[in-house]
Amino acid sequence: MSLPSNLKNLYAEWLQELIVELNPRQEQLNLTYEKARRHLLETEGIIFYPKDLKKIKGIGETIMKRLEKKLMQHCQEIGAEFPQPRPAVESSSLGKRTTTILRSKSFNGGFDEPEEQQLPKKKKVSYIPRKRSGGYGILLALLEHRAILKGISRDDVIKTAQKYCDSSMDPNFMTKELRGAWSAIHSLKKHDLVLEGGRPRKYSLTEAGVTMATTLKSAADITFPFENQTSAGHQCESETSCADITADFCALFESDSNKRREALLDNESTSLMDMTFHNSIVAESKEEDIPRNDDTMTTSSPKLTSNRHKTVNRDHILKRKFNGVSYELWLQGSYEVYPIIDHREIKSHGNRDFFSIALETKGIKCGMRQLALGDILWVAKHKKSGSECIINTIIERKRLDDLAFSIRDNRFMEQKSRLDKSGCRNKYYLIEETMSKALEGMNEALKTALWLILVYYRFSMIRTSNSDETVDRLHALHTVIVKEYSKKKLIVIYPTSLRNQDDYLKVLEQFRDEFEKFPDIECCHSFQCFQEILGKGELSTIRELTIQILMYVKGVSIEKAVAIQTLFPTLNHLLVAYRNCRTDEEAKLLMFHKLGEAPGAKKITKSLSEKLAGVFGSFTS
Repeated sequence: MSLPSNLKNLYAEWLQELIVELNPRQEQLNLTYEKARRHLLETEGIIFYPKDLKKIKGIGETIMKRLEKKLMQHCQEIGAEFPQPRPAVESSSLGKRTTTILRSKSFNGGFDEPEEQQLPKKKKVSYIPRKRSGGYGILLALLEHRAILKGISRDDVIKTAQKYCDSSMDPNFMTKELRGAWSAIHSLKKHDLVLEGGRPRKYSLTEAGVTMATTLKSAADITFPFENQTSAGHQCESETSCADITADFCALFESDSNKRREALLDNESTSLMDMTFHNSIVAESKEEDIPRNDDTMTTSSPKLTSNRHKTVNRDHILKRKFNGVSYELWLQGSYEVYPIIDHREIKSHGNRDFFSIALETKGIKCGMRQLALGDILWVAKHKKSGSECIINTIIERKRLDDLAFSIRDNRFMEQKSRLDKSGCRNKYYLIEETMSKALEGMNEALKTALWLILVYYRFSMIRTSNSDETVDRLHALHTVIVKEYSKKKLIVIYPTSLRNQDDYLKVLEQFRDEFEKFPDIECCHSFQCFQEILGKGELSTIRELTIQILMYVKGVSIEKAVAIQTLFPTLNHLLVAYRNCRTDEEAKLLMFHKLGEAPGAKKITKSLSEKLAGVFGSFTS
């Protein structure tokens, strides 16, 4: 007995049998089979081979195999031959071979046609940045700066690359452009055209990158500015060597200088800072656009004049080193001060630009960026070089409900710890006392938090009733800051090998100890360094990571986490301790026995000890 030419009705009958065999609880599978059977009966044409079933909507590999098994049993019962799938049809055209034909021929020993008739393998296309794109601008900027052996910062790259790029290199949160052309740096690194290293990060060209950048430059017939200057090479060398000189400026003065210089150098108590600023005044007095100080040295000495180009660079910024760390001297009046607001800091979801617009209405220039730390901070920007540095004022803005939630999930203590590491002397908590239902049951916690901010952590506090009053307070604070910095010189630090956030603060304190001996001098890090090092999770030590993980357990404050980390330095020590517990009861009381009698906030209760055992003890089983 043979099979009918169309097996559609048989397949539908077997699907109905599968539906009947289902358990009443298998409702979802029942619906799947019903849908497949309905589409099968609605399909026009002949359905013979089991593989033809996969063309029908709702029938996949699993249903097809079950129906194929039913067909095989049916063929055995009636003594019919099981239908074999149709052989693959040979294609007469070599250029249009399908995957099915290629597979079938591979089983038969491959193609018989000669090698020259085989389709050529697809060549891997090399990466070439599109003209006037982000990658194009970055490569040309690095080539212009000759960043081959020695890298340059992201800010320096962006400043130069912008003229070679049609899109904005930086994201513009005011216009909702969340991705800038700088994101092309990832493609350049992936294709080994650019190297990234150091902390803060520095960028340089690889050998392939130099070749690519040179090709792009030649193709567009671009001439770099220094190529038009006859003395460009000498100027570049003098600036590079200038930045490598230490802060001891004794060599800049000759033996026949005036008595004031001799008295300064002969005085044993003269510090490195005194010599630095005495020399900077000499450089300052030679510039026509900067007022002359009353206490400057006589500048008519020919030897001093001849060394003037070695003292300052083309932007009139003195560059030196101290303890192996480069720094710049910004004189008063050579920079402007303005606030930067975190773009996530909003009044409401429908009014995201409220603060920037309100401050600009009051005549305050401000920027909007994604800040690594804080919600509002003040930066100084050099008027000629465009470099930015973070000054001593940072604000963490909180609504009362936000403060309550940050206490619950330990964000409050984590933010406080990073604010301490920023080194900013003027740390403010700006609290908007907007009430909400989320504050129910949090009154005591809020009182404790406010007390900690003011008394224990010695942060300043600004309390406002709404966002409009917040803008008024920011305007008043900005006025005071601008007035204060109109008379200050800035030492801007450019470290290159910070291992963690503690190193960031350590370097800053070293410079402060040496240079901040007069009230009109302030040391600060570059804004780029602040952004890269103080980000959440950036350059964390094992100790910090262990503490952060412990704080994810509900009920573990930063004080408790630090106490636990002191006893168990890493997570491995903690897991080994739980693994060595003989019974579950011993594991549950491990932390209670260790810190049950600890003073104050370090104390671990029995319930919290059991919770910790439930979290970390589960990894040892």
